[in-house]
Amino acid sequence: MSLHFDGTLGAAFLGHFVTSVLFGITSLQTWIYFRQHHKDPLSLRSLVFLLWILDAVHVGLITCGMYHYLITHFGNVFAAIKPYWSILTMIMVTNISNIIVRGIFAFRLWKLSGGAILVPITIGFLSLYIAGDAFYFAVRGLSMTSYFAFHQFSWSLYAGFSCEVIADSIITISQCLILQRFRTGIRSTDSVIYVLITYSINTCLLTSVCAILCLMTFALLPNLFVYFAFYFILGKLYVNSLLANLNARGSLLENLGRPVHSRGSKAILTRASTQVDNVEIRSNEFTTVIDPAVLTTTATSGMTEYTV
Repeated sequence: MSLHFDGTLGAAFLGHFVTSVLFGITSLQTWIYFRQHHKDPLSLRSLVFLLWILDAVHVGLITCGMYHYLITHFGNVFAAIKPYWSILTMIMVTNISNIIVRGIFAFRLWKLSGGAILVPITIGFLSLYIAGDAFYFAVRGLSMTSYFAFHQFSWSLYAGFSCEVIADSIITISQCLILQRFRTGIRSTDSVIYVLITYSINTCLLTSVCAILCLMTFALLPNLFVYFAFYFILGKLYVNSLLANLNARGSLLENLGRPVHSRGSKAILTRASTQVDNVEIRSNEFTTVIDPAVLTTTATSGMTEYTV
């Protein structure tokens, strides 16, 4: 039996290398988060720590699988195509991590929309289906004698990744539409809104492109493991996108600290040592308060109040 190791184990090895680099970035971002945002709610800090633990387990499972194929069974063609438990367990860990990240984004959308539940519930149902589909794929994969047999239930992979792209698109579009409502006309405040919108778009773009590449390589290169390389990376992109959003709050608040040139308006910053407690921007028509501890914004106009 002939097997092209460059396109199978070689592709998986490259994916493992990129995954290890991204785990280093995850660890750095996690350290920065706990160092700079220790006043965040305990629930959020606990979830961030749990995500880091899952990320470490994720890269550990991939390393275990690569050691099995490249060291323990070096050059063994039959071992190379047989599904290994750590790789399939990694699929489950990836989806547990992803559902937590989407849950945090869904909670943010719930606050942004003033308590509207349709979009968060939709994201929740999609996330649960994606996780259930992934668990089904992994469990059934354990009974397969070859990775090539995965095409017997390829519908599961296509459905799961399609739902991932849809869920990420809903999160991004909803965030952008809601954030547009909080434009105030003040240059410094609007710059924060634009940055948040950019982060939202970039988050969806990276994860969606990676998910689409998984689908394309699985469909077009069925006898290679290129799709594994992209799937290894996918989970890391979700965690890093969330941490990047959380850690960006400091620089966003620095933008708010710059002089505001707007007729009839003024900016008031309250600081405790080097920690920004809150930022309040007032004008003749509105008041905007940004609380970095929970990354929320309360905008008041007349008798209407919105919370971001």
